[in-house]
Amino acid sequence: MTVSRRHILLSGGAFVLTGCAQPLINSPPGVTPEQTRDIFVLTNRTVSPDAKEAFEGRRSDETFYRSYTISVPPDRKPGHFSFPRRSIDPKREFFVAQSKAYDGTAGFRADLNAQIARRPKGDRGVILFVHGYNVSYASAVFRAAQIATDFKMTEPMVAFSWPSAGRVSQYAYDRDSVLYARRALADAIKDLARSNAQSITILAHSMGGLLTMEALKRLALEGDRRTLDALNGVVLIDADIDVDVFRRQVKDVAPYGVELAVVASRRDSALKISSILTGGHPRVGAADDIGALREMGVLVLDVTNAPGAGMLGHFAMLESPELLAIIASGQLVNDIVAGAPGQDILIDGLTLTGNAALAIAYLPYAATGN
Repeated sequence: MTVSRRHILLSGGAFVLTGCAQPLINSPPGVTPEQTRDIFVLTNRTVSPDAKEAFEGRRSDETFYRSYTISVPPDRKPGHFSFPRRSIDPKREFFVAQSKAYDGTAGFRADLNAQIARRPKGDRGVILFVHGYNVSYASAVFRAAQIATDFKMTEPMVAFSWPSAGRVSQYAYDRDSVLYARRALADAIKDLARSNAQSITILAHSMGGLLTMEALKRLALEGDRRTLDALNGVVLIDADIDVDVFRRQVKDVAPYGVELAVVASRRDSALKISSILTGGHPRVGAADDIGALREMGVLVLDVTNAPGAGMLGHFAMLESPELLAIIASGQLVNDIVAGAPGQDILIDGLTLTGNAALAIAYLPYAATGN
């Protein structure tokens, strides 16, 4: 696909129209939720002077700890979330039903451990979600609730919200914020490793993949095997990472046996735009060289053919109803676990036109770290 300057302007304009004002997270009291999802949040954003916004896009040297009970509306299309309005309709809108602020790690960890303890022994993991570029604090929290709900996750969901400006025009600012947030995310992963969680699975989207790999690289260079051993796996969705940079990152974390998976699509126009903005260098999530990723020991899930991926094709795994159904059913994980090194696995699902291959899982030729 050729991405023209006109395409960039039109795509950017669409984001600007929906992202001029920062969305609000705190909702008026007294609204009864339909169904809820608990979300834990760590952020190194600056506290907003507007209490309804909570945190803004400026950077902070401090990490803040929060938890939310999010009302998730039953009457919505899978893969999508909304922001609360002045008059909330619980059947159609996400909103905060309850929130809690912590003075530090102790109270946060105690509440997280309480949720972990509700899970059966041997199945007490946590999910850590790291959002991408052009994401406000409210967007990060509601997206985490949407993912946890649509993936039918039973583990506690933790979101790390780094200081994205939340504006499409601030791409360079967000990339600098990723560099700024490396230590904070590495420390957040350490915090989770000190909890009672038996494992940590990281889901990182877009530029959040770059942040995640940089944080893991930092832990590897520090020799923090205890924290890295706590990782169950790292899934990089639509990763906005230069392929050469990624190769170096993988080499640094490989001795620790971190299992990496990349969700990629050749129809991801957002990553093609990113490639242009960064001098034409290919991005990991663009599926340009699946073989090279497999040689690195990375599992690749090609979702190019998944329907319902949005205008830019940048949210297939998070928004495609058909793909979400496969993930929620457990079929995707079961098929991959049953596969052999170097195998190609067709992931079939039901679409409007009948049964079709929604994705292809390309298993690595060798395990990461070998």
